[in-house]
Parts: sequence; structure tokens; C-alpha cells
Amino acid sequence: MILIYTRDRSFAEELVASIPNREAEVFGDETSLAAAIRGLSVAGIVFDLRRDPRPLKLIERTYLEIPSVAIVAVFPPEGLAEELYFDRSYSWPVEASVIAGAFADIQSDRQVIKECGLVGRSPQLVSAARIVLQVAPSDISVLITGPSGAGKEMIARAIHAKSAKPESPFIPVNIAALAPGLVESELFGHEKGAYTGAIARRLGVFEQASGGAIFLDEIGEIPLEIQVKLLRVLESRTFTRVGGNTPIKVDFRLIAATNRSLTEDVATGRIREDLYYRLRVVSIDLPPLAQRKSDISPLTFRFLDERGRELRSGGLEIEPGALRLFHRYDWPGNVRELKNVIDSFAITSSSGRIKASDFERYMMENRPQAALLPVATHRTPESAEHQLIFQAIMALTNEMMALKRLIERELEKMRGGEPVSSGVAQGRFDTVNVEDVERELVTRALNEAGGNRKKAARMLGIGERTLYRKLDKYGLK
Repeated sequence: MILIYTRDRSFAEELVASIPNREAEVFGDETSLAAAIRGLSVAGIVFDLRRDPRPLKLIERTYLEIPSVAIVAVFPPEGLAEELYFDRSYSWPVEASVIAGAFADIQSDRQVIKECGLVGRSPQLVSAARIVLQVAPSDISVLITGPSGAGKEMIARAIHAKSAKPESPFIPVNIAALAPGLVESELFGHEKGAYTGAIARRLGVFEQASGGAIFLDEIGEIPLEIQVKLLRVLESRTFTRVGGNTPIKVDFRLIAATNRSLTEDVATGRIREDLYYRLRVVSIDLPPLAQRKSDISPLTFRFLDERGRELRSGGLEIEPGALRLFHRYDWPGNVRELKNVIDSFAITSSSGRIKASDFERYMMENRPQAALLPVATHRTPESAEHQLIFQAIMALTNEMMALKRLIERELEKMRGGEPVSSGVAQGRFDTVNVEDVERELVTRALNEAGGNRKKAARMLGIGERTLYRKLDKYGLK
């Protein structure tokens, strides 16, 4: 079922006609729409905000609290100043068939993610999942890049699960967790007596994973002297154990991952160039969670469900306010941090409910201190907050100064008799009102940005909030 919120009857009729099997219901008020969201099996919602932008809070609640529902928004031509949550958005005019097609695209994207056993809805995760499905049936090497805790091993497991041999071994190895002297033995095994303490033959992961897949995490940490042997194994599919001389033939697929820039490591000689290109036959990038925040809510509910099944018969809950804070937090530890936070609250919460106040305390305790207090100041939390406010005021002042410099440059042109925009009188400095120049600059930036306020603010060198104040001041809405 697709729900449609609009005051435009003709638009509603066109949209209903465009939706397959006409499985749609139209609403003209927020209250009845909210009740329908709670009571119906809803696949998606169209919010027509051209004439009534009031249901912004309902959009936010639905997007965060029911991540399975796809949200499409239709904006007025000049856009909206508020931050919105949606899966797709269109500026009016837009054809009803395009909006109906958007739901099919969203459903396709989410099906790709689900098919890979992943959780989320961000475009970045969709892109990664599509590559997974493309490369999984083959045996080519794959390099997964991204920060620690972003979910690189889940991508590797998805590749193996969708491969032609999903029941074969999948052996994960974290290179960074191995002592440098043990990497070779861990990977290739050793013969009895190969070195002091080698009291028996040991099979390495390449033998253990024969017929399956090896996942080498933090591949950038592999010692330079081992890289030659690894390259030889990748090329010939044969190796010898440490202390042995009998070639061993193996069949495996290599999936590697790194949180480093391997191109920089190649430039500095830390990673062999031939090995680098052998590893990255196909590359999948998984950005940090801060860059794919639309994944936060689906991941949160998945982890809540998992921990709820483990710990409580009644399940775990999260307050809407806490969920909003989850979405605004940058999660420097990425998906791993999100899971650990939920695990921690699941154990420590006496009510089985994650509260906004508790997570707000967590945010304060885990705020990156280097960004706020670069030196030991011995300030109290209150004084640190005051410092943040002061920094915000200074940033606003800098934006105003940037706009002032733009105005001064325009006035200098007028002093020299240079032509200016048609909206300002073609006069000398002493005949021009400063506010007229400022108004003209804002108008010109908006025109050049095609009405995009964020882009116009960047062109003017000011923040969006400052631009909104100027628009209100000069009646440029």
C-alpha cells in the first residue's frame, strides 16, 4: 500500500493511476495519515509539500522509526529550508509516473541489500551490494576498503554466501592481530622443527581454506618480506610450508580488506605495486557510518531485535528522542560502535528501554576531546560548552564578514564606474544604498544557483542560516 499526502486532487488522481494495481490511499490531513501509518501495511508514502509543509515531524518519525517504509517528497520549486528525511525527493513540477517509478527503484535497491544479507538503505550500501552480486559467482580477488568497524567483514561474508560454493570454508584472518614473526606460519603453515617451538606440523589458513575463501583483514599490515610469497601464491596457487620444500597446490578465493590507503602505501614502498594490483581486481568501498546515516535506523532495530531475543522475552525498545540522537551522532567507531552501544544499554538498562538522556550522556563522554580541547585546560564540562558557543558565534561572525567583503567589492566596482547587475541602480558609490547591493548579491547568487539555497550560500561564502536570515530580511522567499 502506498499512502499519498496531498491537497492537490488532480495530482492525487494521476499518482493513483500510475501506481500498479492502484494500491494507494490519499490523505489530506496529517492526523488521518498518521493513524493509517500505524494501522496499515505501508510500503511507501508520498509527501506533497508544495501547499502544506506541516508534516515535517511526521516524515522524521516515520523515516527513523519505521525504516521499512519508503518516503518520497515533492517540494515546491523554491525548495524548503528545513532538513528533511526521505529516500527520494523531487522539485515541482514532476510527473506522477516518475514518482511511482521511484518506489519501484527503492524496492529494487532494498531487495539487493536483503539478498546479500546486509542491513541498511543508503546508496553507498546499495552500490556495494550490487558489486557483491556481480562478483560473487566468480573466483576473482576482491579488495574491500573502508574504516575500521564499517562492516567490511560482512561484505566479505556476503560475497562468500552468494558464491558458487557457499558451504565451503570461510577463514577470516586479521593480519594486524598477528605478531610479525608469526604471519608466515599463520598463512602458510610450518613443518615440524621448522623453528624453535614448532613441535608438530601445522596447516596454514591457505590449506584450511582450500576449496573456499580466505578473508585477510587489514592487509596493509602484512610484512614486506611476506608479500613476495603471497604474490606467488595468488599467481600460481601453490606454496610451501615454512621449513618445507614440497609444493602444495590449493584452490581458494582471496578477499582482502584494509582501512589504509594502499595507493599511498605503494608510493612509500610499504606495499608492493604488483601485489596491490593483484589484490584489487575488484574493489568495494564502504564509507564510514557518518557518511551513510540512512543505515543507522535499520541497523539499530536489527541490533535491538538480536539483543532482545538473547536477553529479554519482551524485547528491547528505544525512545524516539534517542533514535534522533543516534541519527545525529557521527559514530567514529562506525557500525561496531553502534552495536556495542546497543549491547551495553541492553545489559545496563533496568527498563529495557534506551533513553535519550542516557545516550546524550554517552555522547558527552565520548565526544572527541581533541576537537574541543586541544590542550589540557582543566575546564569543567560547563565551561567547555561555553567555549563551543563562543566558537559558533565566531563562525557566524566570519560568515558575516565574508558577505561584507563581497559588498565592499561591489561598491569598489561602482567607484570605478564598472557596470553592476541590472537590479542595482547604475550609479556612483555615493548614490547606492548598501542594503540594495546586499539584496542584489543574494538575488544574483540564487539565480546562478538555480534556486538551490545551499549552493547559493556556498557561492556567497556564508552559511545557510545566514542566507535564510537575508532572505527573510529582503522578502526573497
